[in-house]
Amino acid sequence: MLECIIVCAIIAVFISFTPVFFRVLERQKLHATAHLMVADLRLVQQYSINGDIDYSIHFDPVNDRYLLKKGVYSHKTTYLPGGINLVTTNFNFENSPDNCDHKLRFNLRGEPVRKNGALVGGHVSVCNKYDEFLYVIVASITGRVRVDSKPPSS
Repeated sequence: MLECIIVCAIIAVFISFTPVFFRVLERQKLHATAHLMVADLRLVQQYSINGDIDYSIHFDPVNDRYLLKKGVYSHKTTYLPGGINLVTTNFNFENSPDNCDHKLRFNLRGEPVRKNGALVGGHVSVCNKYDEFLYVIVASITGRVRVDSKPPSS
């Protein structure tokens, strides 16, 4: 009888920790996705600093992916893992009327730049199925790329 009580207690403990465990896994997946995105942004930035300004990054919030492009050709396509959503960006390289074309390009100094030459940074919002958000932020003047759990100030 005592063995059955102990086994039931152990099972109850494992069952109570299961939701916490899955939430931690989803949070880790969100952080890994954001840091991979930062690495890809820095790669495009480095290509630009090295003089290959044809590289750009195009975010696709509808399909939860982003593309590294050289000219019109895709150099690399990254799909976000299941349960991670690319919510939005505020990048507007082409100066489109709706203030967002989801395209980012850097100049020869590694600064985020628009087609008209203005230095304008921005951010990408990603979230997991528990509505936990992370923001990949590109600073407008320095081009610094970082991840933050707080939304950038406007």
